[in-house]
Amino acid sequence: MAGVGSLNDLMRHYDRHLAQLESLRELLHDELSAERPRGSRPARRRVAALEAALERMDRGCYGTCLRCGALIPYEQLAARPERTRCDGCAEHHHKAA
Repeated sequence: MAGVGSLNDLMRHYDRHLAQLESLRELLHDELSAERPRGSRPARRRVAALEAALERMDRGCYGTCLRCGALIPYEQLAARPERTRCDGCAEHHHKAA
C-alpha cells in the first residue's frame, strides 16, 4: 500500500503545481494588459519579456533558469513572472555587467 500513498502524494504535488502555473499564467496576462497601454521604451521591453515568458510556458520550459536549468521558486516567479534566471545566475549576470 505504500505505493498508493506515494501516488496520492505525487498527484497532490502535481495538482498544486498545475494550480501555481495557472495562477502565474493569469498574472502574466494581467501584467501584460497593464504594460501594453504605456508604450514607453521600458514598458515595451517588459511587454516583450512577459510575452516571452508566456511562450516559454506554452513550450513547457517556464520557471527554469535559462542559464543553468535550475527551477526558479514559485514565490520569485510570483514577484516577477517574466524572470529568466535563478538567484545565483542573476547575481552572476549583474556582477559581470
